[in-house]
Amino acid sequence: MADSYRDDPDVELMLRVVKGDRPSFELLVTKYQKTVLNTAFRYTGNPAVAEELAQDVFVRVYRAAPAYKPEARFSTWLFTIVRNVCSNYRSREGRLDQHMDSEIDPSFFTNPKESPEEDMIRTERKKKIRDAIRHLPESLRLPLILHQFNHLSYDQVAEVLEISLGAVKVRIHRARLALMEQLKEFV
Repeated sequence: MADSYRDDPDVELMLRVVKGDRPSFELLVTKYQKTVLNTAFRYTGNPAVAEELAQDVFVRVYRAAPAYKPEARFSTWLFTIVRNVCSNYRSREGRLDQHMDSEIDPSFFTNPKESPEEDMIRTERKKKIRDAIRHLPESLRLPLILHQFNHLSYDQVAEVLEISLGAVKVRIHRARLALMEQLKEFV
């Protein structure tokens, strides 16, 4: 195991999962389920599909456990699976779900401390941002989601997407420029 991954507690948990320790798997699911769900939601724009994809990710993690080799941080390995699951969804569907707005539960985004007007403005802003992200080309969208929303370093994004560090930087920069253009009324 490389030195930078030696101290990763999640690698240690996954190594226990490899040995059949189900509580360790449950700890990993608990730790990452919201992050995986949010990534899938940002990718698809559909909460129901995002839940299905998140479940699929964790099923794949569990099934892949016997072959797991700690060659990177656990989160990098996990997001590689997330990338594959999302890409497979994209290939199957051939498009993003256009019905996302009718299926979103408003309480998912509600902050009880906000006034109804503030909540409406915030909800509208989030919808515009989600739509703008959803309309980015896949080659720009996933690097941006992994870096901006999941706080993966450029190096980790490069590893997950199996592209060069320079390509990651260019794609994230282009994604930000495209978003600024689409959201100039909010910027």
